[in-house]
Amino acid sequence: MSSHTLVGWGRLAALAFLFQAQVAWAEDETAGLSSDRAVALALSAHPEVRQADATLQVARANRSGAALFLDNPSVSGWSTPDLERASLNASQPISLSGEGWHARSAARHGVQSAEDNLARTRRRVAADTRRAWLEVAVASGRVQVAEEGAELAERLFYGVSRKTEEGEASQLELRLARLSQVQAAVRLMQAQSDQASALTELAGWTMATVEATSIDDDPLQAAPPPSSDVPEERSDVSSARRALASAEANLSRQRAATLPPLSVGVGVDIEDGSTFIGPTLGLQVPLFNRNQRGRAAARGQSAVAESQLDALIATAATEQQTARKRVAEAESLTEVLGDDLLVEARAALASVEAGVLAGEIDLSTAVLLQAQILDGETAIVNLRGLVASARIDLLLATDDNALLGGAQ
Repeated sequence: MSSHTLVGWGRLAALAFLFQAQVAWAEDETAGLSSDRAVALALSAHPEVRQADATLQVARANRSGAALFLDNPSVSGWSTPDLERASLNASQPISLSGEGWHARSAARHGVQSAEDNLARTRRRVAADTRRAWLEVAVASGRVQVAEEGAELAERLFYGVSRKTEEGEASQLELRLARLSQVQAAVRLMQAQSDQASALTELAGWTMATVEATSIDDDPLQAAPPPSSDVPEERSDVSSARRALASAEANLSRQRAATLPPLSVGVGVDIEDGSTFIGPTLGLQVPLFNRNQRGRAAARGQSAVAESQLDALIATAATEQQTARKRVAEAESLTEVLGDDLLVEARAALASVEAGVLAGEIDLSTAVLLQAQILDGETAIVNLRGLVASARIDLLLATDDNALLGGAQ
């Protein structure tokens, strides 16, 4: 076998190994998908994060464009075919009214506003991803409860049918057992439908295929404990404050633009073999156009930015107040209810089943008790979800970096 053939087979083997490794990575990408892992996936490439980052890049480009001069230099010239006469002029517009300084100030505040907006967008996407993960956990818990109910209904129907054959149960009890099966099946199908919707929502945030088996069924895992890394001012409020400063600087710029820039340059003229070099000055007279449109637009933008800042300050204060109150109430509920309610509910279901089979509980009573217990289990799952949701809302309201998990 030639060396070229060996090299070819080696390349094929390497490609096959890489392909298998890529497939394995894709399969394990969401295996054991924790809430922190889901957040990391969302922050890596979610459209909202990328849009905020693109806005920041544009703001930085605007700052770079206003770093030295607002306008590019201009060059013009002419010449006769025999080059006996020629002229060359170069000029650079320079503002003497402070327009450039105000433009640089507006650009600088614009970058800071975009940076704060990106930070807030990352926290908001992280919170929404955690809520989506939470909904999957809650929906999966409901599916488990519904599956327990379906299995119990199946066992009760089997037991009642055997007792009916032996003459120990009536046809009415058999029909009630069948109806209980139907109700359990409806409850299970509805829970599975809700779970599928929650999985689809989470997939939209993580941009990865998500399976219910990869999600922890404890909703409380969605909310990390609060950290001490909490800013004094929320990033969206800070972004709005910077945006107002940028709008005010732009208004000052537009007012300064009432006076047009002065064009300073140099001119070179050649005539009949003689060369003449000298400075040039140019100035537009603001007789008709005094930047009326730019000033009016800047005043409107400044007023809008001020209103947006006031609205955000009020919104942030209200969200923080209500979130703290909700979390305090939720924590008090969890302390009163304890963590063993699901265990007690499942023990109650087993007692109902044993009572029916032993003839101590009639089937109609058992069906009612079963429905009450299953509703109670669902309420327990929902409660844990509501507690986690309140914690996430508080983290977002206070701009807590704990939302980002390990993706800070």
